[in-house]
Amino acid sequence: MTLELHRDALRGLTNLQHLDLTDNNLWTLPSELFCPVQSIVSLNLTRNKLQDITSLGFADWGESCTPNLEILDISNNDLSALPDGALSSLRRLTVLKVQDNAIGSVGDHALTGLTSLQILNMSSNRLVALPPELFSKTRELRQLILSNNSLTVLAPGLLDSLEELQELDLSNNGLTNPWVKRDTFSQLIRLVVLDLSFNALTKIDASVFKGLSSLQILKLEYNNIDTLADGCFASLISLHSLMLSHNRIARFEPVHTVGLSALGQLFLDSNRLRVLHRQVFTNLTNLQDLSLSGNALTEVPYAVRVLYSLKTLDLGNNQMSRIDNDSFAGLNEVYGLRLVDNKLENVSREAFATLPALQVLNLANNFIRHVEQSAFSNNPVLRVIRLDGNQLTEIRGAFTSLSTLVWLNVSDNKLLWFDYSHLPSSIEWLDIHSNQISELGNYYMVHNSLRIKMLDASYNLITEIKDVNVPDSVVELYLNNNKIRNIAAGTFSQKPNLKDVVLSSNEIKKLEIAALGLQSSVSESKELPAFYIGNNPILCDCTMEWLPRINEMARLRQYPRVMDLNAVTCDMVHARATPRRPLLSLKPKDFLCRYDTHCFALCHCCDFDACDCEMTCPDNCSCYHDHSWSSNVVDCSNAGYRHVPERIPMDATEIYLDGNELGDLSSHVFIGKRRLEVLYLNNSRIIAIHNRTFNGVGALRVLHLEDNALRELRGFEFDQLERMSELYLDHNAIATVGNTTFKKMQNLEVLRLDNNRIVDFRPWEALPSVGDGTKVALEGNAWSCECANAARLRAWLAEHRGDPEKMYCRDGSETLAQAMEKCGDPSTEAVSRGIQEIPLLGSNFVPLLAGALVAVIAVCLIVALAFVFRQDVRLWAHSRYGLRLGKMTAPPDEERDRLYDGYIIYSERDEDFVSRFLAAELEQAGLALCLHWRDLPPARPQEALPPAAASARRIVIIFSPVFLANEWQHAEFRAALRTALENIRPTSRKRRVVVLLATETPTRDPELQLLLQTCTVVIWGEKRFWEKLRFAMPDSVDKRRDSKKVNDRNRTPTRYTAAPSAAVDVWTKPNGVLVAPVHHAPTPTPTQSTYVSSASSRTEDEDSGAEHQHHQHHQHHPHQHGYSALHAGNGRPASLSSRGSHLYSTIPEPPVVPTAPPGEALAPAHPGNPRTYFV
Repeated sequence: MTLELHRDALRGLTNLQHLDLTDNNLWTLPSELFCPVQSIVSLNLTRNKLQDITSLGFADWGESCTPNLEILDISNNDLSALPDGALSSLRRLTVLKVQDNAIGSVGDHALTGLTSLQILNMSSNRLVALPPELFSKTRELRQLILSNNSLTVLAPGLLDSLEELQELDLSNNGLTNPWVKRDTFSQLIRLVVLDLSFNALTKIDASVFKGLSSLQILKLEYNNIDTLADGCFASLISLHSLMLSHNRIARFEPVHTVGLSALGQLFLDSNRLRVLHRQVFTNLTNLQDLSLSGNALTEVPYAVRVLYSLKTLDLGNNQMSRIDNDSFAGLNEVYGLRLVDNKLENVSREAFATLPALQVLNLANNFIRHVEQSAFSNNPVLRVIRLDGNQLTEIRGAFTSLSTLVWLNVSDNKLLWFDYSHLPSSIEWLDIHSNQISELGNYYMVHNSLRIKMLDASYNLITEIKDVNVPDSVVELYLNNNKIRNIAAGTFSQKPNLKDVVLSSNEIKKLEIAALGLQSSVSESKELPAFYIGNNPILCDCTMEWLPRINEMARLRQYPRVMDLNAVTCDMVHARATPRRPLLSLKPKDFLCRYDTHCFALCHCCDFDACDCEMTCPDNCSCYHDHSWSSNVVDCSNAGYRHVPERIPMDATEIYLDGNELGDLSSHVFIGKRRLEVLYLNNSRIIAIHNRTFNGVGALRVLHLEDNALRELRGFEFDQLERMSELYLDHNAIATVGNTTFKKMQNLEVLRLDNNRIVDFRPWEALPSVGDGTKVALEGNAWSCECANAARLRAWLAEHRGDPEKMYCRDGSETLAQAMEKCGDPSTEAVSRGIQEIPLLGSNFVPLLAGALVAVIAVCLIVALAFVFRQDVRLWAHSRYGLRLGKMTAPPDEERDRLYDGYIIYSERDEDFVSRFLAAELEQAGLALCLHWRDLPPARPQEALPPAAASARRIVIIFSPVFLANEWQHAEFRAALRTALENIRPTSRKRRVVVLLATETPTRDPELQLLLQTCTVVIWGEKRFWEKLRFAMPDSVDKRRDSKKVNDRNRTPTRYTAAPSAAVDVWTKPNGVLVAPVHHAPTPTPTQSTYVSSASSRTEDEDSGAEHQHHQHHQHHPHQHGYSALHAGNGRPASLSSRGSHLYSTIPEPPVVPTAPPGEALAPAHPGNPRTYFV
């Protein structure tokens, strides 16, 4: 968006001093825009699209409009040039910023008139050269920044007039030696900082810095310097910091340090030094920081022994293989020593004895195999030691004498044994990851006296964790990538400071809930610890049923939050289940345990056969049960049975008998299995079933009879199976199917009859109750392709998405589709014959044809308009006349005998809006409503929601911001909602479930997105909102035409009262108060949804273009009544990610006084020191 500015936009603002116009996409400014604001002092135009600086009107062609302007920022624009006199009227300007543009040319007199300029930033442009007279009029300039350009030339005399310049930055250019020579900086007598880094210099001449007696910081790193002239720094008597890193210097002699008596920092790292002269540092008596890393030194240079004031010494990344007893003699002030990435093999007791002030020691990534006992006894203030990346096998006795040690890293070694007694009690940060430790030893039981706050023992061989293995003081605990199989109960119960525990990538199969128990109750003021248990081979048997609910139990403040529940996968006990399944996709009935025999506590007849409470697993079978015995799975597949086993447990809910040789299934073979829901009889060589074969299994929902030898279905075999939803009869030898075979299956969703020998089958007669959403497979049969029923078969296949191209005629020569084309459409043929028999009036056919053509075009136009605006027509007809055009009425069994017209689910905080406004409007229209927080007794959602939803014709879910941030995030509420929706046929879900959307929906919640796709969505505040909502609801009592008496429907809304059940008993408890569950693990992503796919539940309404909206991009407009409860709050917790790598915190720099108290922070000796010697 571009800001439009009129030339008089600032008129009247005579006292304006500061104007900020950043980020406005300005391309140009009107002339004389700033004339009304002559008092302006600061103007910021950064991050726009300005291309011509002269358009600002600051050239001196008359009286200046901005005589008082002192600060001008035009950075981050598209300026390509700085012409002469463009800013000549700004005589009081002190700061000019034009960095981050595309300036490639600068006029000779571009800075004319800027006599007061003190700071000029022209970095990050496209400058190649600057005119010699550019700075001739800016003698007051203090800071000049020309970095990150393409300067290869510095004109002679360019900087001569800048005698007041204090800082000059020429870094990141292409300067070479011919242009950086004796006279380049000779007049900059007050220069303090000079940056020539990242250029192409190869040599430093003796006179290049002559006259710069005030220079304190000189940066020459990242050049190609290989030669230093003798005495090249001799005139820099005030120099404090010299940076020569990342060059090609192979020779550094005493003549190069002449005159540097004030030098405090010298950086020579990443050069080509092999040896240093013994007297090279004799002149540097005040040197405090020396870096020689990244060279080719083979021993500690003798020259460092004269640096009595040295504080930090970096000798890392060299080729040193030994340290002598006197290598650091005289360095009594050194507190930081870095020897990383060398070739050291041993640490003797005398190696660091001459460093009494040493506090930070980095010996990482060497070849150290042994550290002598009490090797650091002469370093009484040592606080940090890094020994990671070596070859240590033990550390016993190496650190026990260090009473001040707080930070120890011995990771990535070969430690085989560990005990806390090897460490001083002062340690707070301990890293022992990537070793071969099998146990966190605590022989002397010192876990309650340790101070360890961070313990990283990941990537080891630890197999078990107990309370004594973890210090009581721990805050962060990393145990991932070990071999942990067992976590003892109460391991974390005495850890009051616990914050993060990572147990992922271990070998944990079973986990007691007590193993994750915390102290008796965590204070409300403290955040619950975060646990990570993903990537473990967890066996989800009946003892692990609590795991998916662990975050709900966290509200008791006695259990942690498991942050990666969505990443936890389970090994299933039942071999027929998917080998690994996501934990959050499992239902309580999926958590199974194996059993052979079992008797209930109240069972009195377990010694007798055929007793209902007897649980005996048949021979060669595997039996499983869940925690509450509500699921009982009997798997006798491929067991060699020739008849159905007689002693199958009566309470079996799933029976697998596939892969046997059952032959003829006699009557009553499954009698008494009242709870049986799933039965597998496929591939069992069954040749016949009888009318009483399935007697007594009325709860059966899924029956597999495929891959058998059935020859016929006479029509009575499935009379008992009224609840059947999935029936598989494919790959048999069925030739005839009785018309009454599937008559009583009112809930059938899947029927497979493909790959049989069916010749004459009339699905419109045999499947009268099958809905549009039912999947019927008829392919692979030998059809009788007669023309008598071609039209009806064509219509039926089109309605049920059948494919006649895959159905072949009996002779196999053509497909059913080809045969129907030959037969044609009988209705069309009849019409054609009728037209031919009508005598035409007259012999002129042109008027008749023209009229017919006009009529056809008019009809097509009307139909097209009606189709395009079909939703508006429907809403208009319904609101005006109560008609539902194109809307199929609900099946009688779904709309009959339901107590309410609608059940409204919403957030408790939206009670005022729903009851006083939304419900009042609908109840005034004659609808009987049940409101979740108004009409239901207090109960838990999983108990109240499903029965209330079953008693209503419509379920209305109000997705407000507070509902989305609270109720929707509760796993307990989602489970209750899934249960309610599972009881609704997928073909009816689009009609029965209405989502009132009053907030933006998160695109990363696939469960919510699927719900919005499969249900009717009405958006709050959209056009014709009330008409759409009433259209989605059932008609009121006075509009319904039903056989039920009107006075039964015309009753006022009452409190919901259900038949006596366990759930109702809970509702009526005096203390049945809703408790908001704790949020689930961050951004859980359900991996299996209970909602059906949109493809299987499409209805006529879903095909409507007007209703098929992309609600994610819909712009919400407030309704005229307002909605006070809706706000943009977001209750979701911040996403936490698990630790992906080892990051080491930097220890504060120590104070100047080496014997600082252990509890105080260590301040650096030089605040300006940019280096870190331990990382």
